[in-house]
Amino acid sequence: MGARLFTVYLVYLNFMTSSTALEVSMKEHVEGIKNLVKNLANHTFPTCDLVLFTEVADFKTAEKRCATFNLAATSTGKGNLATVNTEFRNEEISMLLNIALPISDTKRRKFRYAGNRWVWTGLRKTKNIDEEHIRKIKNRAPYNALDWEWYDGSQPDVYSNWHPGQPDQRPLKKGRKSNEYSKSGRCGENRCRQNQMRLDHDGKWDDAFGFEKHPYACDYTGRYIVSAELKSWQDAKQACEVAGLTLASIRSLDETEELRQALLFFLGESGFEECAGTHKVKAKNLDPSKLYCNEKDSEGKSKWDPKHWAWIGGNDHEEEGNFKWLDGSPAIFDNFPWINKAGGNNGGKTNFDSSGEIEKSGGQDSMTISKWGEIDDEYGDVERPFACECPRL
Repeated sequence: MGARLFTVYLVYLNFMTSSTALEVSMKEHVEGIKNLVKNLANHTFPTCDLVLFTEVADFKTAEKRCATFNLAATSTGKGNLATVNTEFRNEEISMLLNIALPISDTKRRKFRYAGNRWVWTGLRKTKNIDEEHIRKIKNRAPYNALDWEWYDGSQPDVYSNWHPGQPDQRPLKKGRKSNEYSKSGRCGENRCRQNQMRLDHDGKWDDAFGFEKHPYACDYTGRYIVSAELKSWQDAKQACEVAGLTLASIRSLDETEELRQALLFFLGESGFEECAGTHKVKAKNLDPSKLYCNEKDSEGKSKWDPKHWAWIGGNDHEEEGNFKWLDGSPAIFDNFPWINKAGGNNGGKTNFDSSGEIEKSGGQDSMTISKWGEIDDEYGDVERPFACECPRL
C-alpha cells in the first residue's frame, strides 16, 4: 500500500477545512475507512471523495457508469471517472484498491498486469491522437503532460506518478488488435494506442488500451458514507470519529433524500421502500397494494427490523424532547420526517460516564433513519447499520 500511508504523524486530510472535521492520523483514517466499508453491498468502497467499484469494465463502459453515478441531492451534473491530481487523492485511491482487492507482495510482482491489479481513473490523452500524429511515430510517442487531461480540463503537469518509462504509448502488436474496440471508431487496425490511465496497488500510473477491463473509481460528490457494520449508537459514533468523520446529520428534506439514496445504494433495498406513511393507517384500512407493509420479507423480517434502519447523529440525551446534532445545533427543521408518534422516550433514563460518553441507554433518545426516509428515535443499544457524514465545507 506504500509506506507513506502508514506514517504515524498527524495530518489534516484534504477535506479538513471544516469545523466538523476531526484531526486524525493517516493510519487512523485508513483503518477507520476500512472498517466502515468492508462489508458494503454492490462491491463498492467509498471515501468522501471517491468510490471504487470492483466490477471490471473497459474504459468507455466505466466512463458511462460513472456518468450516471451521482448521489448528491444538491448536484445535477453528471459524474465522471476519478480525478487523481494530488498526492493525497493518489494515496486515497491506492488505499481503496488495497482494501477492496488485497494482494501479497509476491503476487503483486508476479501478476503485475492482471486485470484486477489496476483501477481505471479519469485521465485520458485528448491531444495528438489523430492519424497524422500516429503516422509520425514508429514505436513510442513522446510524452507531453499537456496532451493528457482530467475531466475538469486540468492536465497532469503539476502532479503525476507514472511508472518509470511510462506512458510509453505502445501500439498494439500485429495479430493482437481488439475487433470490438476497433469497431468503436476510436482507432484503426494496428493503430490503437494506450490513451487511458490506470493506477495500481502502489499508486503508480500506466497508460493502457481502452478495451482492457479493470475495476474503476468515480469521483464522489455525496455527503455520506454508509457502513453495513451493525453497531449501537455510541459505537457507531465512535467508528465515524476514528475515520475523522461524524455520525450523520440531515439539515433539510433534500439531505434526507440524499441519505436515503445512499442507504439504498450502499446497503441494498429493503423491499419496504413504498411503505412511507403506512404506519399511520390501520391495517384494515390499508391500501390493498401496500398490505405487504405489515408483513415480513423473505427472511422473516418486518420493516422494523434493524437492518432496514441506520443510526444518525440526532439525539436528546441531554434534555428529553430537545433533539440536537452532535455539533449542538437543533436537529428538527420544518416538515421533519418523523414517523408517527416518534420523538418520545417510552420511559428510561440515559446515563453518562465521567467522560461524557453513554454508559447506559435507557430511553428512546437516539435517531435512526429508514431506507424509505422516515426518522424514529430508538433505544441506543440496538445494533444496526449507520451513516457517517463527510465534513461540511
